[in-house]
Amino acid sequence: KAGRLVLDGAIDPSSSAREVVREQSIGFEAALRAYLADCLGGPECPFTGSVEDAEAEVSRLLASVERSPLRGSDGRYLGANALIWGIIWPLYSPAAWSYLDDMFESLMFGDADFALALADGYHDRDPDGTYLDNSNEAFAAVNCLDYTVDADPESMRRDAAELAEAAPIIGPYFGFGDIGCSVWPVPSEAERVPIAAEGAPPILVVGTTGDPATPYKWAVALAEQLDSGVLVSYDGEGHTAYNKSNACVDDTVEAFLLEGEVPEEDPRC
Repeated sequence: KAGRLVLDGAIDPSSSAREVVREQSIGFEAALRAYLADCLGGPECPFTGSVEDAEAEVSRLLASVERSPLRGSDGRYLGANALIWGIIWPLYSPAAWSYLDDMFESLMFGDADFALALADGYHDRDPDGTYLDNSNEAFAAVNCLDYTVDADPESMRRDAAELAEAAPIIGPYFGFGDIGCSVWPVPSEAERVPIAAEGAPPILVVGTTGDPATPYKWAVALAEQLDSGVLVSYDGEGHTAYNKSNACVDDTVEAFLLEGEVPEEDPRC
């Protein structure tokens, strides 16, 4: 029953919650590395040396605020978990990477305010402590019904160790997420299986090679699963590609939506 459908920033329907968290940990770690490489090539980067040196400094900052959280001017404290959200939010778009320059520089001088502001931005929190909407609560509700969880402590410990090995900077803070959904009042009965959408007209699936939130491999997998899936790849950074990457992606999507033109092959934008 689809008309002209475009899916940008796709999820692999067959991925389990454990696989999703692992791939996102790896994705955000890769995005952080891409940011650091870009930063070190500029004139105002707060880091020096190699990308590896900069990664070590990020790890040091995280360890420092985990041991001794920094107090912000509003009285709140910045610990490692809050700092992770402050790092992650700008990684969704290269256009926001400059915020990380300012945040890391301020942290090096013991100032927590910029990092707290970025963490607030991720969670849609206003400076007065109110929230713009209930999107985070809605996100939790959807995920707890879309994925089954394994809240066995030993299983979570093993998963956390794997995350820390796969993504040494980001991974340690992505573990033990099954705890939240383990107490959700409605248990999930979802089955994570491939989908085919038999009989649907062509469906464009747009994937960004450096997407940290919905990794490119998920777009590839979904396009292959769909009987009529057509992959459109964007070689770049950031979450999603349409209207934020280049003319190749925009023209391909708009020609499909407006004129019904289906790419004969992946344009690899």
